[in-house]
Amino acid sequence: MPKNPGCIKLILWIAIILSVLWFLLFSFAPSKILAATGVSETEGFFLRLYGVLPPAWAILYLFALKDVEKNIAIPNSGIIVSILIALSLILVHLDTTGMGLFQWGSVASLVILALLIYICKPKVAK
Repeated sequence: MPKNPGCIKLILWIAIILSVLWFLLFSFAPSKILAATGVSETEGFFLRLYGVLPPAWAILYLFALKDVEKNIAIPNSGIIVSILIALSLILVHLDTTGMGLFQWGSVASLVILALLIYICKPKVAK
C-alpha cells in the first residue's frame, strides 16, 4: 500500500465532490429528472431523505482530511458503507425488471471508490 498521503487525500476529495453531487440530485432535482434516472420512487419523502446522507459522508471525509493516519476509521467505515449500499442497490433490484444505467453507474462508482480508498489508505502505525 502506498505511503503517499496525497493519493488518499485526492480520493477523499473525489468522494466529497461525488457526495455533494448526489445530495444535490436527490434533494433538489425535480421529480421528472429523478424519474429519468430510473429510480422507482420519485415523489416520496424517502428518496429525498436518501439524498441527505451523502453530505454527512462529505463532512466526515473533510474531518478525515485533517490527518488521515489518525482518522483512518473514517475511510475504513466509508469502504464498508459503500460496499453495503452497492449490495443493497443490487439486492433491491433483483426481483424487479432490472436496473437502469443510472443505478449500475452508482453501484460501479461506489465499488470503485471503495477500492481506491482501500488501495490508497495508509497503514496504521502500531
